[in-house]
This record gives sequence, C-alpha cells and structure tokens, in this order.
Amino acid sequence: MTSGRDIVVVGAGVFGVTASLELARRGWAVTLVDRGPPPHAEASSTDISKMVRMDYGSDVFYHELAEAALDGWKEWNRLWPRPLYHDEGFLVLSAGPMEPGGFEYESHRVLVERGYAPPRVRADELRRRHPKWNADAYPDGYFSPRGGWAESGAVVRQLSLEAASAGVQIREGSVAGLDGSVGFDGGGGREQGVRLEGRALLSADHVLVCAGAWTPRLLPETAPVLTSVAQPVLHFGVDEPSAYRGPAFPPFAADIAGSGWYGFPALEDGRLKLGHHGPGRTVEPDRRGDVSPDHVAHARRFLARAIPSLTDAPLVGSRVCMYCDSRDGDLLVDRVPDRAAVTVAAGGSGHGFKFAPVLGKIIADAVEERTNRWSPRFRWRAPTEPRSEEARLTGGDPNA
Repeated sequence: MTSGRDIVVVGAGVFGVTASLELARRGWAVTLVDRGPPPHAEASSTDISKMVRMDYGSDVFYHELAEAALDGWKEWNRLWPRPLYHDEGFLVLSAGPMEPGGFEYESHRVLVERGYAPPRVRADELRRRHPKWNADAYPDGYFSPRGGWAESGAVVRQLSLEAASAGVQIREGSVAGLDGSVGFDGGGGREQGVRLEGRALLSADHVLVCAGAWTPRLLPETAPVLTSVAQPVLHFGVDEPSAYRGPAFPPFAADIAGSGWYGFPALEDGRLKLGHHGPGRTVEPDRRGDVSPDHVAHARRFLARAIPSLTDAPLVGSRVCMYCDSRDGDLLVDRVPDRAAVTVAAGGSGHGFKFAPVLGKIIADAVEERTNRWSPRFRWRAPTEPRSEEARLTGGDPNA
C-alpha cells in the first residue's frame, strides 16, 4: 500500500476520469490534469459514440468483463439525469457462413454457452428485419440483444462532473513530463510529481498516467508494449434518421475480421458514424493529420455494397481517433517497474471504453496494489509478438 494519499492523475479520458472518481471515493486527494476541460477534443474517449458489447470471439475473459460493465451501464442510466447508454443490441454480420474458429461463430457460441440466446440472422431474416442492408452480401450472422452504444463524450463529461463533486481538483495544463526524481521514493526531501509546461510542479505522493496515445511519450518504458495508432472515423448525414435507428438499424459489425467496418445508428440530428478497425497508422498523436480522401472513397465502396441507400450520403464530419494499442490487445494497468509511486493505465487498444463502469475500480486497485478478479491479465509484461491482424480486429473492439 502507498503511504501517501495525494495523487496526480494525468489524462482525463475515460481511464483517468473513472480512476479519479473511484480514488476520491476511497479517500485520496486527487488532482486530475489534462490539456483542456474534459472531454478533450483530441482524446480517444471523445466523439459521439462507442460500442458496448460482449462479443469477443472465444475470449471468455473479455466477455465476462463486458458483462460486468453492462450491469454498470444500466446502473449509470438509472442514476444520471438522462440515459447515456443505449441498449439497442449489436448486429454481427458475416460475409459467408459462420464457421468454427471465426469471430462471428465463436462469439455466438460463447454467448449461447453462457446462457444467452442470440438469434441467427441469415439473409432472409436480414432482409426482413434490417431492410437497409444488402442481404445478398451477408448470408449469415446473429443479433446480440445485450449490447448497444454509449454517448462517449457525454459520458466523460458526466463522470468529470461527478469527480468534481467528489472533491477531485481538475487542472488544465499540458504535461511536460514527470519530475526529475523519477524514482518517486520520497527520500531526501526531493520534490516529486508532474511537471507542467511553464515549469509548474503538481506535487504528489503518487502519479497515475492515463494519457492514452501520449503514454509512450510520458513513460518511455512503455514504448516496447504500447503504440500510438491513428484510426479513421467518418460521419455521414441521413435525411431520415428514424430509418437508421433501432430496432431496424442497430449498432453493427459487418464482417469485421475481413473488412474492418463497424458503425452506429443515426443520431437525432442525422449523423451516422462509420468506423474502420484496421492496422491504422503509427504516428505521434499531435501529428495525426486528417482522414484521407482515399479512405472516404473506400468507405463509399463499402456502403455501395452493404448499405446501398447510403452510397451518396453527404460526409458531414471526419475524425482521426488515436488508439493506444498494446501489442497483445490487453489493457496495461499496473505499477511501473523501478518507479515506486507511478502507476500506468493505458493500452485501451480500441476497445477499452465499454468497460468504463468497472475501469475505475480496476485502476484504483492497481494504485493501491490490491488484486482483483481482472488485474492479472492487465499487469506489466515483457513485449510480446503482436497479434495477427485478424486477432487484433476481433479481439479489440471497433473504436469502443
């Protein structure tokens, strides 16, 4: 256990804000620092929506973790001024028959084995229940009724308000780095904490780094495990939003292992989000650039084949979302070796947001060196061979 109870949390995305709230409730004096008020426009936790689902192929660990998080999403909906999680299910489509070993088949199998009854959606059923889809392109699939999507930016905003009410001090400023006394051993009266640009020091007994794609820059020792990766997101406009919302048009993954495409129902203002989960581009997060015209053209080819009515839908927005990918796709939540009072919580790998209701406790337990049910898989580890691209696509959620 740490001897002090003052902590600076770097990064006010979903990792940082949930951890700050939980730590404050445990009696810590928490300062949460980010470059601007949460949700920050450049954080991966921002944007209009993130997927929430239990579908993880044969990986029962993440299925069970998402199951626990779903209970939390329901509780947050009950407590918050308005629901920010939308329980609309998750449509999983396959470009061919679902077969053993494939993401769609294995996800369906695990759901059934764990007591759920996700109905199969073959071409005739897709044509009848989800008429916007080209059923000829997706002869098989299923509908997972327990899942949906969350208003991601609004969730971070709500959590930051709760954190402030719990006593968390939210401080704006760009972090230049951890203070020179990198051991954080508290000996010799040395100052320790987080150094902001302009040389201001936020002193603390402990530092928690939840900086997402900026983590390898602040903690170079994580660079062998974590990589900053840019992924494109597009927003299209639709004239009839009600035709592109549930139950006829729920959140979807369209042959995700083969194509990388996923998307969401239209918002009331007509924005429909389409994302692509692929290898992305390894970049510095402050140099992410813009979504390329080639990718927009690629998206339109997908729409023309899969959802023909959206072929010529106007592009009303685009965003380059920064993932903090771990090489094995697992989160990294643990004390940092040789830094006795530094904890890192990162490596969302494009699928961390859905776990928001349970993230705070997992991270706070790491700070306090407590073991919980989930922590062994997220511990500090040596670099491994990266997952195959199919494993990354199916084990890491599309932008969720």
